[in-house]
Amino acid sequence: MNTNLKSIELTEKQPSIASDEDYIALYEKGTEYIYYVRNYVMSQEFIVLSAGMFELLPEEHRPITNVFVQSNFYVLRQLKSLIREHVLQSGQLQHFYHLFNCSIADFFENL
Repeated sequence: MNTNLKSIELTEKQPSIASDEDYIALYEKGTEYIYYVRNYVMSQEFIVLSAGMFELLPEEHRPITNVFVQSNFYVLRQLKSLIREHVLQSGQLQHFYHLFNCSIADFFENL
């Protein structure tokens, strides 16, 4: 268990930091979430996990914080079924295609 977990919260109530920033909830249920964030100005992409989702990952895949940079996106394979189901049921498939320019299956295959 990583007791040094630093949490970053993202909600729809908070404005974007930049006008050319975008994000998608890859998973949301109660207080648990997986958010993908893309900042176009900085050309940066990252994923933020809630503490509960972070704890679902094998310990060897957990960084110090709940923020994953692009080189660590492969850890999402561990949560593939939750992500696929949420994106399809939440009506975000079009936004997913816009951000990743591929299907959900191709997204996981390319991680």
